Amino acid sequence: MSNLDREHEVACQTARDAGRVILSYYGNPEIAVDTKTDTSPVTIADRAADALILDRLRTAFPGDAFLTEESPDDPVRFGKSRVWIIDPLDGTRDFLAQTGDFSVHIGLCVDGQPVLGVVYQPVRQALYHARRGSGAFMESSGVQSRISTSTRSEPSELRVGISRLNPDEGLGKCLAASGLAPRAVAMGASVKHMALARGDLDAVLNLSPAEQEWDTCAPEVILREAGCTVSDGDGKPMRYNQKDLYRRRGSVASNGICHAFMIRVMAPCLPEDLPTIKDLPTKDRLSTK
Repeated sequence: MSNLDREHEVACQTARDAGRVILSYYGNPEIAVDTKTDTSPVTIADRAADALILDRLRTAFPGDAFLTEESPDDPVRFGKSRVWIIDPLDGTRDFLAQTGDFSVHIGLCVDGQPVLGVVYQPVRQALYHARRGSGAFMESSGVQSRISTSTRSEPSELRVGISRLNPDEGLGKCLAASGLAPRAVAMGASVKHMALARGDLDAVLNLSPAEQEWDTCAPEVILREAGCTVSDGDGKPMRYNQKDLYRRRGSVASNGICHAFMIRVMAPCLPEDLPTIKDLPTKDRLSTK
């Protein structure tokens, strides 16, 4: 496999351009909001960013396959080694709430393994990017710096990222039982994963039934290259380009040092099988967005 220089360059520029498209709709009180079949919101900003990203990547890499949140799933991806996994606007609910906590995700997996990840936060103009084996980097205000996760291990020092707009009752019980509840930091979408990659958090825990491949692919590459460990709630590695896109066993990302502890924290509240959104009662159908 190549060192992904061209893929990296195209993905970074595409993420920035998609971010500009998203910002052109940001703060518009009259923006139309539709509800998808999984009850999560979608806007013209999501769709416009999706169209731009797909056009750019298909033009640059016509032999690859694509899996995106806002386009119909094309089964041709199962016969391809290289698959781009895209969330054009990760954090639509934050976009609508105007919190700034939303991102563009562009990830590339090869044979089911994530190898390139780009996460761009348009409001902060912060670009995070990584290629497997090459380290993780952040670009902000024209300055690029290498990032690495924390080295904290004492439970009394750990800061744990959780969802701000979609708190999970089961996860809350896990944190309370382990004494970590006072150390929980509520943040939006993948913003918390990038905080972990920078070392501002020590772990990120998710039990949401809404989390899918496009939520984790690009962030996982950056997290791993920053020195983090990423797994499902059982401690097993996550695969990509699967038929079932949901993270049914939750997800755990940490600085690595505290990963085994975080798996134990999650264990008492991890169901036999996490449901998908469509399996939940209507009142519980909340998107991670």
